[in-house]
Amino acid sequence: MTGFDDPRGRRSEELAFSAEQAERNGRLDEARRKFAEAAALEEVVVADVSLAEARVKAVLATSAVALWFKARHLHRALSLARHYLATGVSREPDLAELFGLIHDAWLHDQLPMAVVPHSEAARQYWEAREQLELESRVGQSTHAARSKELDEMWKRLGEADHRTIAQELITLEEVERTGEFLCVDVELDKVSAIGPRAANQ
Repeated sequence: MTGFDDPRGRRSEELAFSAEQAERNGRLDEARRKFAEAAALEEVVVADVSLAEARVKAVLATSAVALWFKARHLHRALSLARHYLATGVSREPDLAELFGLIHDAWLHDQLPMAVVPHSEAARQYWEAREQLELESRVGQSTHAARSKELDEMWKRLGEADHRTIAQELITLEEVERTGEFLCVDVELDKVSAIGPRAANQ
């Protein structure tokens, strides 16, 4: 059985179709709830698809992120997209483009950018992901083992952890884009942007 044949995937498709109908009829709360249910199912299917089915896994990963995006769970969509890119589940241009769309939607909706303190699980996940991305850039060969470790860490994260990770991603991306400086208070585990925008407020 491939990921496309998984009954949970078929249920996800049914929920997404129903969500689209609800959205067209103006029932936005119902649509977002169903998109979120579909996304959660799709995410589980992605986790269970073998790495030997790389193309299937990549397509389903992009679908899971897109469904979280449609549910307007931008924090979950953003952190999951970055997770899939880091672990090599998908290097598809579609997923990288989707990551950019979610980033832009976050800024458009003016969602919070200030980072709240990390839980210990989120801190460990963030550090492990950064290590994995560094190893990928320098071509070290432990990628598969570290990806598996990162997947296990991802499963233990809660909703607040996803939000914290997404906020940090947005903050760091904006600092890189705008050239504003980072002020890091390690003791309080807070990151804040200091620059022209902050000075004008």
